[in-house]
Amino acid sequence: MKNICENLNLIDDNKMQNLVKQLKKGSYKAFDALYKTCFDLLYGYVFRLVRSHESTQEVVQNTFVKIWLNREKLDINLSFKAYLFKIAKNDIMDGLRKSASNPVFEDYLSYCNHEKMTIHAEQEFDIDMFNLLLNKAKSKLSPRQAEVFGLIKEDGLTPNEAAQKLSLPEQVVYNYLSQALSILRVEMKQMAPFFILFFF
Repeated sequence: MKNICENLNLIDDNKMQNLVKQLKKGSYKAFDALYKTCFDLLYGYVFRLVRSHESTQEVVQNTFVKIWLNREKLDINLSFKAYLFKIAKNDIMDGLRKSASNPVFEDYLSYCNHEKMTIHAEQEFDIDMFNLLLNKAKSKLSPRQAEVFGLIKEDGLTPNEAAQKLSLPEQVVYNYLSQALSILRVEMKQMAPFFILFFF
């Protein structure tokens, strides 16, 4: 991915505002220019939050679709980039709320209840805190466990692809992944339901 700040140098605030004005009037050319200018920046922002290329692509796509559909409501006096990030973050939160009804999540909540753990589906989700805790938890992994976890759960490779990349038997990769997930699940106990939503 390009440096996420690279595109910011291609367009100043006045030009950005002019493009937003044109988009507000229905200009697809202006929309395309904004898309090309802000794509890398938004992609980098979203990926740091969701840690999945597949999920990032979906959120970024949804964000720009919403921008286009609601173009007439754009406020030219507000920061377009800030508005873009707000839509993306809301989309992530909506996805989390929908995921909270999946069977894996419900089973885990039942387990938490049985173990008298104070974790609830409605608890506030702090994305920055989640990433901070995850990075701290990953420091508990061995270098190989961290590498396998990163390739499969963050970069989106299949176990087979990770095995080929690392020149390891696929079963060994599965073993490292299982060990990593076990360690991280314990270390991420404070946000365990959300860890499960992202990585299981």
